[in-house]
Amino acid sequence: SCVVKANYGEEHFEFDREGRLLKSLTRYNDADYDITYYIYQNGQLKERRDEVYRNKTFDQQTSIAHFYERDTASHRLFERIVSYDRDFQEQVTLEYSEEGRLQRVVRSNTEGIDETQYEYSSNPEEATTTHPMGRVLQKSVRTSGHGQGNQGHTVELTREYLDGEPRRALEKTLDTRGLLLAETAYRYDPAKKEFIPEKSTRYTYNDSGLLMQETTRATGVGDAQAQTRNYVYQMDGADPGNWVRKVITPDNTVVVRQITYYKPELPVQPADSVRG
Repeated sequence: SCVVKANYGEEHFEFDREGRLLKSLTRYNDADYDITYYIYQNGQLKERRDEVYRNKTFDQQTSIAHFYERDTASHRLFERIVSYDRDFQEQVTLEYSEEGRLQRVVRSNTEGIDETQYEYSSNPEEATTTHPMGRVLQKSVRTSGHGQGNQGHTVELTREYLDGEPRRALEKTLDTRGLLLAETAYRYDPAKKEFIPEKSTRYTYNDSGLLMQETTRATGVGDAQAQTRNYVYQMDGADPGNWVRKVITPDNTVVVRQITYYKPELPVQPADSVRG
């Protein structure tokens, strides 16, 4: 289990021995909190229940349950969302290819049916995914690899559209460990007919993959506008260790984690090896 104490309240997490999340609780104060339960079957998520408590009272209308079913023959995943007062909210059907790529998402609720199809194209240098809703493009994601070995990194460019017209974009650079190294936010300029960078952020990590520094600047404004945050950690004595205290400067924000570990399981001795 892990308890995270922050300025907005507390987060509680409970895990099984395989590291799967079983329960999470967000406590804003003594009277207001949210609880989520995760239920697994045959190693896969079967249910997720989101319970809302306000003024120490369980709210049936805003609390919802997610039920998941898988059809391995047709490569489909079904999600049914129902409120605790038994009011149907939504059903989502996700269809995958034999390679495991998401191809189609169909959402049905009281307002109607919404369908999104995913189209993929690739070459040896990069791969592109488009997310059209009907015949109108909603989003496109282009992923490209650069460099080799420890110096290799991946660039992911996501473009968002409104009514088929480009609106915003976000470019992310990730290292071979999947850690975010940099990201740049863009806005679309209709007059220039191109994306204009607005803000960029760079991240640095230590050898353990902990974020040590992030520097954000408004593009084109100058270094005077750059904002830098530094992260300092206190580690526990576990092996491998986890941080239990994080200090963020210059905000002087402190986040504290209380971690409880499972005790090592002792091997079970065969009955015939136990003596008198």
